[in-house]
Amino acid sequence: MYKKLTSILFLVSIGVAVFAQGRVGSPYTRNGVGDATRSTLTRGNSMGGLSYTLPYANGINYANPAQIGEIDSLTFILDFGLNGGARAFSQTNPEYSQLKTDFHLSHINFGFAVTKWWKAAAGLLPFSDVGYSISSNDISLGVDKNYLFAGDGGVNKVFFTNAFNPFNNFYFGITASYLFGKIYQSSGLVFNDDTGAYLNVFEQNTIQIHDFSFDAGLKYVYNINETNSLSFGAVYGLNSDLAAVRTRIVYHTLSNSSAIVDTVFRADDQEGLISLPQSIGLGLGYQYNNKLYLGFDYTMQSWENAEFFGQIDNLSNSSFMSLGLEYIPSGDRGSIFSYWKGVAYRGGVHYNQNYFNLENGETPINDFGISFGLGLPMKRSKTSFNISLEYGQRGTLENNLIKENYAILGISFNLAEIWFVKSKFD
Repeated sequence: MYKKLTSILFLVSIGVAVFAQGRVGSPYTRNGVGDATRSTLTRGNSMGGLSYTLPYANGINYANPAQIGEIDSLTFILDFGLNGGARAFSQTNPEYSQLKTDFHLSHINFGFAVTKWWKAAAGLLPFSDVGYSISSNDISLGVDKNYLFAGDGGVNKVFFTNAFNPFNNFYFGITASYLFGKIYQSSGLVFNDDTGAYLNVFEQNTIQIHDFSFDAGLKYVYNINETNSLSFGAVYGLNSDLAAVRTRIVYHTLSNSSAIVDTVFRADDQEGLISLPQSIGLGLGYQYNNKLYLGFDYTMQSWENAEFFGQIDNLSNSSFMSLGLEYIPSGDRGSIFSYWKGVAYRGGVHYNQNYFNLENGETPINDFGISFGLGLPMKRSKTSFNISLEYGQRGTLENNLIKENYAILGISFNLAEIWFVKSKFD
């Protein structure tokens, strides 16, 4: 056990270094805190992002805090994963199309039993990502100029969940999360002129976020008979105002030079708030004989009145829907009779109406994707590998916007070991 744990911690330390690199991002990460990351494990990602009612599988499902309460009372769980993907961005003018790749740590977490009815989990994962670089040319009034926008960084999340099982088939949990990170934003008006007759204008913002947020969830399993059951899940994310500090600078350069001519405005350590609106999620699941699971999730979040340092950031309310299934031929994960009959085969679809509000809300930025995956058990163990593959499309070419096609591969390692039983010798 010691050697196995040492190896896992070594791999995790490598993953933490990868996590610091972040994700390449998307042009659609410009607003708010960026592109909000779905709080879903590799298993859920392979099922369209499903999470609220997933049956327990020796893992940590932190998307619904209540499901932490299903952790086996004798088991310690360590789960970490990596995501890597390719994103193709296309525009009306093919010359501006491009392909980007990224690779990052998707999560690292652990869970255990405090008592038979009280379970706990903690972990680290990305909360949002920012990564964009946009240029727009304008020749109005006979002056050739470019508008530039760029951003980088993101917000990370450390969570601690306590979940309880007061009576059979009912669970509820509460998660406290600490959000932290930096977002870098810059914009500029640059004149295409070699004479120095014009002044370029640049603005740079560095925003540091550091505050707490809270979520709660519940789950109830109704046994129809010995082989059929229904599960109901609900999640509520509390409306929060995240404390933030901003450093802002505006300066000029000559149109034929990059040297700063004068600083128009500078403000260090401006304190402000960034809205994190409430979210409501509902889930319904059906399970047959431990072989087949079919589930549906719906999540909505009210970004419409969200403020960013006292200003409304032109966002819309968002919704996310996912439909997925999992099939295990033998009904026994890690079947001792046939390995492939104990493998979990997964698939799903998702539809996401993003909170980005472009062209005064006339052009919705939607995301549709399909996903597949496998749960590969290790023989004579609760430990497993999970693989997911997602393919989808976000955005549109209408109104000179950008369409994003993406393919994302997820791999996670789920170590589940019995740690709380003393060895006995005859």
